[in-house]
Amino acid sequence: MVDFYADWCGHCRDFAPTWASFESAVNDGRAVATDADGSKVNLRVLKLNCVDFEETCQEQRIRFFPAIRLYRRGAKDGEFAEYQGGRNEQDLITWMQEQTRQRHLHTGVTYHDMFKDGCRMSGTLDVARVPGTVHFQAQKSAVRDINPAYTNVSHTVHHFSFGEQPHGLKAALPAQYKQHVNPLDGRTFSVDKFHKAPSHFIKVVHTRFEQSGLRSYQQTHQSSVRTLQRSMTPQAKFSYDLAPVEVVVGKGNRRWYDYVTQIFAITGGAFTVMSMSAGFLKAGQVQVKAMLDKLN
Repeated sequence: MVDFYADWCGHCRDFAPTWASFESAVNDGRAVATDADGSKVNLRVLKLNCVDFEETCQEQRIRFFPAIRLYRRGAKDGEFAEYQGGRNEQDLITWMQEQTRQRHLHTGVTYHDMFKDGCRMSGTLDVARVPGTVHFQAQKSAVRDINPAYTNVSHTVHHFSFGEQPHGLKAALPAQYKQHVNPLDGRTFSVDKFHKAPSHFIKVVHTRFEQSGLRSYQQTHQSSVRTLQRSMTPQAKFSYDLAPVEVVVGKGNRRWYDYVTQIFAITGGAFTVMSMSAGFLKAGQVQVKAMLDKLN
């Protein structure tokens, strides 16, 4: 939001203290503007002296002073909203908020030409058997900085696993364990707005199969999308927790005395039930007999 003014303009000099107060309120965060979705708008307020920047003011076709305009990021040349209200701070704030609420400032970002190019990464990492995080983030180069607003870390995971995986390991595992070897493989995690990033949370348990001698790191996975501050560069984060215990899967053989114990348990249970039933029947017969004796 720009105040175009001139040093020689008396109206501009009278308006200067009001604009300075308004500029401070907005730029310091005391006056906040939101878009049609209720998201905070990154709006800055400044002033431009058309005596010093005459060419710029001519390009913008400034016809009178002071001229107050609101320019939207990404708008076409010549597109702006011009303020015609009262020259006091509250009217300026109200008009600013009304203008920004008219637009969905984050629409149309599901796909952008600048996202048609990406990168593919592969490799291995040695990690300690303690909880940790692996994150992927674009970094600045020696001559350029990253613009966080246009960094998108949507991704497809082709393969993500822990430990060595000999050829044919997954096929040799019992059916109920296969799905937990590489639960992220072949899945896509995308965000449809700027300043968001997918995050992964993985629980890892080392599992040993006694009968086959195979070993596997079994994973359970959850994911979410984080909302970031505008100044932060998005990261694709993979947080993992390696369990300190080992799960052993085996098939135990029952001893002969297990069957004997089970037979005795069943026999004893049946005898107990029959004894209780006989006791109830006998008690009932005695009570009925006593009642009949009283009637006689």
